[in-house]
Amino acid sequence: MQTVRAVYERYGYEPLETPAFESWELLSAKGGGGDAIRDEIYCFKDKSGRELGLRFDLTVPLARFIASNPQLPKPFKRYQIGKVWRYDNPQAGRFREFWQADIDTIGSASVEADAECLAAAASVLKALGFKSFTVRVNNRKILSAIVKSAGLESVSVAVFRALDKLGKIGEAQTAKELRSIDPKAPKILDIIKAGFSKLNKSMDGVSELGALVAACKVYGLDIVPDLSLVRGLDYYTGSIFEIEAGGGVGSIAGGGRYDRLIGSFGGQDLPAVGISIGIDRVAELLKETTATEKKVYIAIVKDELRGDAIRLANALRAEGIQALVDVSAKDLRKQLEYVNSNAIPFVLFVGPAEVKAGSFTLRDMKTGKETKLTPKKIAEFLA
Repeated sequence: MQTVRAVYERYGYEPLETPAFESWELLSAKGGGGDAIRDEIYCFKDKSGRELGLRFDLTVPLARFIASNPQLPKPFKRYQIGKVWRYDNPQAGRFREFWQADIDTIGSASVEADAECLAAAASVLKALGFKSFTVRVNNRKILSAIVKSAGLESVSVAVFRALDKLGKIGEAQTAKELRSIDPKAPKILDIIKAGFSKLNKSMDGVSELGALVAACKVYGLDIVPDLSLVRGLDYYTGSIFEIEAGGGVGSIAGGGRYDRLIGSFGGQDLPAVGISIGIDRVAELLKETTATEKKVYIAIVKDELRGDAIRLANALRAEGIQALVDVSAKDLRKQLEYVNSNAIPFVLFVGPAEVKAGSFTLRDMKTGKETKLTPKKIAEFLA
């Protein structure tokens, strides 16, 4: 979170906190998340009988804040890192309580604001150590134009929801679901498969998407136009985007343009765009690459050497090494069981001979290889 915060601030986004709960009326409003999210909102009544709900994202509370504070200078750039809640089915990468890290730009209709959001999110992922990720983009105007050309405007919401499942359930099942909405609907899949380059350049939203691709190149960011990208929330009006990095957790960031959301909450219509990074999903992907990179367990062979083990651990911690020491008076066998059950990659043995020699045995738990090293060399080896 410190890394995310630092990168966002370098791009000029300023912190703004919003309440964990809002009025149910606001959260469930048609102009907000819409039907796609209404059943997932945690709602309750307070002691005065007012209907409230836990926020399901950080965008709707921001829109309410902007609508209530029209005097703010524009463009207004803000970031927020906070918890959100959705009554969803918990599974890999999906939780009922989770952290989001948002940035938003209010008051700019320029594609440059969209590109900057994507560039800032990409900079965060690079700062966290991600070597590769894919940025997929689309435009809701294009989707609406495709649906209109197929004569499906009256069922557009249902069509969008079906298309949003394409990546999860596959083409055959999506086609079946589209057919249940309208017999003509499956032909939309042919347009989507043909790709962005085959679209009529005069179609609504096509030039905007092309401009976004060009704007992102200035940042050295390659983005992939993907006509199957929908984004589930109803408030998106233009560019939409998602970032994926594999690992089976789905997208790790997503967002888009929502130019009519603020106006729907009683304020004036203001152009707005934002992106949210899913902190929990990012953390899940980082576990394998960073959480155990430098972790070592100091195994105490005899309890009277505990002081020596703690001093050695402190010396390693001072060098930035994650060092663990037994605090439960376990014997050596149980200490090694703990190491294995927690997948700690290295064990450093502290026994009488090691303390006397000032050189300790470091075991690589993956290969079983053991090396005798001084504390200074241990720190260099694990750094």
